[in-house]
Amino acid sequence: MKRTGLFWGIALITLGVVFMAHNYGWFYIDWSFFSRFWPVLIILAGLNLIFAKSNSAAALVTTVLLAVSVPLAIVGMFHGNRWDNDRYEYRYNNDDDDDDSDHNRNDEDDDDGDRNDRRPRVQTSHIAEPMDSIIQQASLKFESGAGRFYIGAPSDSLVEADTKMSVSKYSMSVNRSDESRSAEIELKLDDDEIKLKSGELVNLVDLRLNPKPTWTFDFGIGAGQADFDLSAYAVRSVKLGAGAADIEIKLGDRAPQSDVRIESGVTSVTLKIPKTAGCQVETQGALTVKKLEGFVEIGGGVYQTPGYAGTAKKINIHYEGGVSRFEVERY
Repeated sequence: MKRTGLFWGIALITLGVVFMAHNYGWFYIDWSFFSRFWPVLIILAGLNLIFAKSNSAAALVTTVLLAVSVPLAIVGMFHGNRWDNDRYEYRYNNDDDDDDSDHNRNDEDDDDGDRNDRRPRVQTSHIAEPMDSIIQQASLKFESGAGRFYIGAPSDSLVEADTKMSVSKYSMSVNRSDESRSAEIELKLDDDEIKLKSGELVNLVDLRLNPKPTWTFDFGIGAGQADFDLSAYAVRSVKLGAGAADIEIKLGDRAPQSDVRIESGVTSVTLKIPKTAGCQVETQGALTVKKLEGFVEIGGGVYQTPGYAGTAKKINIHYEGGVSRFEVERY
């Protein structure tokens, strides 16, 4: 009964904070993520039932996490459909900037109190850095808050990005070294502290890279969705830090060895790796649900594909998660 009271108390507080934050624009909430959050609730509920039998501290932790997660998931199911699932199309007001009459009419509507229908004005941009045949090694550091992020088809440029942003813009810096035949690329928001007065944040980045260099990646994602298809690239390493996100990464076998390190919070992470490469997975996190089909546990939270030691191509993965789902698929 004590845990039941704790659950409902925290759940009601969470609901109140969420609605107040949404009304006053304190921070951005990606409802599209929480609308797909229900599998995590099942995981938490199962863990809570297991830990409750032993009356351990873990039962208290899962109760608190459930109390916070359930309201977010329920509200997300009602609000998540405001985001279009297509990777390029968003529901936003794209009226011509020169149409003053429409702008005045929108202002009048806001004055009448219909502020919830205000939609963000989106700016699109294209950023590109030309390729130099001398470059053999390249690193990309990409940091962003909440949004949707993609890496897909290769490019003739060293790197290019199409962005859609409602409250800021992205800038790219590139440092080249002829001596080491390398390039260091950083793509980030110009405004590190984005404040929303109303409406929703639109933050979409579609990246394309040159397949000739060997790549090193450093990703920092706050919340949202990331779909990184890196199978066309020789990947030396991937470092990923994520908060509340739905992430899918696909790797190829173009590099002799690829090292992947992921640290996540409340996330769903899927890694796709080729069957031509041997794979070792090391996981940490008591509240992480793992799906590692075709792997053999060798002890200490370490799993390997059969014949890993003798494979010419290797992918080594270290995963550390909070309340998360982690899956490795072989294709």
